[in-house]
Amino acid sequence: MVYINLHTHSKFSDGTLSPNDLIKFAKSRNVRYFSLTDHDTVNSYEFIDKKLIEDIVFITGVEISTRENDYFHILGYKINTNNKQLLKSLDEWRKKRILRVKVMIKKLNEIGINISFDELNMDELITVGRPHIADVLVKKGYGKTRSEVFYKYLVEGCYAYVEPLGPTIREAIDVIKNANGLGVLAHPAQIEGYFDIDELVRKYEFDGIEVFYPSHTATKVKKYLGIANKYNLIVTAGTDFHGPNTERKVIDVFEYDVSLYKWLI
Repeated sequence: MVYINLHTHSKFSDGTLSPNDLIKFAKSRNVRYFSLTDHDTVNSYEFIDKKLIEDIVFITGVEISTRENDYFHILGYKINTNNKQLLKSLDEWRKKRILRVKVMIKKLNEIGINISFDELNMDELITVGRPHIADVLVKKGYGKTRSEVFYKYLVEGCYAYVEPLGPTIREAIDVIKNANGLGVLAHPAQIEGYFDIDELVRKYEFDGIEVFYPSHTATKVKKYLGIANKYNLIVTAGTDFHGPNTERKVIDVFEYDVSLYKWLI
């Protein structure tokens, strides 16, 4: 059986594997249609061993986090990872992420949690975010998992929460298309309570929708397939893989179906 996974993360954002180890792991699980979609960065691409992707269908990708909602993400596929505007915009958005994280850490300090930005051990190539704060909190005994500390300290409604500072929907899509890419709405079920998915894809002229995702029920899949057919959108599938020993460790879920993914050929 051959699998497809177009939504994965390396250690250049909030995953745990290097880009090459991620690709090796995917291939070991018979994933043959693959994309690396780190948050707000394509820095990982310069470290990929090209020989590793010679025998798979490898799609360049990125996942952009917007300011509209913590879970309103846009996947950009088939992008030119050397596009100057793309690189400039991603760099600006990563800097805004750093500002957000530093304010969140300050707020954590205000409620007696001893943590500093330096403990995150970030460098300029990596996209910093709430998961990195969560990892340090877990390491220091403030919780057992990322999810636990997220919902205790880092989500909307918690004292240390700070609203996202990313681009607007339009800004993100424009940057993707300027890089000759396709803009795809990521994990729509996560934002459906806040937005009308049908209206979104029409208003912002999305190229596709992530129909297949681990938390999507059969009812949701049917609905999103209907929207894709209605607006002639491409269909994508991904597990949001972050690495072994994480809460998002499954990479080989969705079977490749040529009738659904002709745009990849």
